[in-house]
Amino acid sequence: MSWTEIKAWRRMARQKLLAARVAIAPPERAALAQRLMERLEPVLKTRPAPISFYWPIKAEPDLRPLMRKLDQAGVAVCLPVATKLGEPLRFRPWHRGCQMERGFWDIPVPADPTEVAPRTLIAPIVGYAADHAGRYRLGYGGGFFDRTLSKLGKDASAIGIGYSMFALETIHPQPHDVPMTALVTERDGDGGEDNPPASEVCYLEEAVDAYAGFAAPEEIAAALASIRPGLAPERLGLADYALWRLGVDETSAPSAAEPVDAVLDALLPRIRDDAIHAAVTALRRSL
Repeated sequence: MSWTEIKAWRRMARQKLLAARVAIAPPERAALAQRLMERLEPVLKTRPAPISFYWPIKAEPDLRPLMRKLDQAGVAVCLPVATKLGEPLRFRPWHRGCQMERGFWDIPVPADPTEVAPRTLIAPIVGYAADHAGRYRLGYGGGFFDRTLSKLGKDASAIGIGYSMFALETIHPQPHDVPMTALVTERDGDGGEDNPPASEVCYLEEAVDAYAGFAAPEEIAAALASIRPGLAPERLGLADYALWRLGVDETSAPSAAEPVDAVLDALLPRIRDDAIHAAVTALRRSL
């Protein structure tokens, strides 16, 4: 793919991923964030401070309870501050009760202009891909984290965090994309350089889906397309993301004869792909 084609693909991917994230019902999103924090906290115990978190926007995982817990334990916490498009982020110390002000895009930032240099950066992901070539984060496209990590160099490391449903086969990484040191989701978390993603040994992977009892992609797509008319508009992003992952652009199909929850309950045990399974699970729990 050319860089022009990759940029177009990334724009489409961001659109689908962000729409799906917003479509997760708030209670389910809170439950996912809680499980994510339970996996992130032990990873951070081995990481140097200051630790940079972020103030959540656009339905990002809300890690503020963990921020407060670490601050109470005496761990130095800071928040990123964007000062100019195309420039690396800066960082200001944060603590419970500190005065906040509106920064870029109205994102709250500490009002105290004192700056610190973080040793560990927590980077929210829109989507991600992890294999033996590296752990790559698909962000919002502004390049803030890549520029920041390039500036900080070996003095800092980054942990990408997000939901497992947004795992992609690749983000088509480019030379300017800086890999994460580790990735943590609500399902799992790897500790970094000494714990790379492993290739699973499973002979079942060699079997065709039908033999193993799994639904074929076309069957999953047909089922999801059939329930679209019965979904609330605010939940369509999750179904459309799963359809996009299945390579389906056309979403018209006869409406399901059974209730939406019954269709999803029957479909979920037959979905083999972990990310699509997680997305459909979030959709079921968001009804």
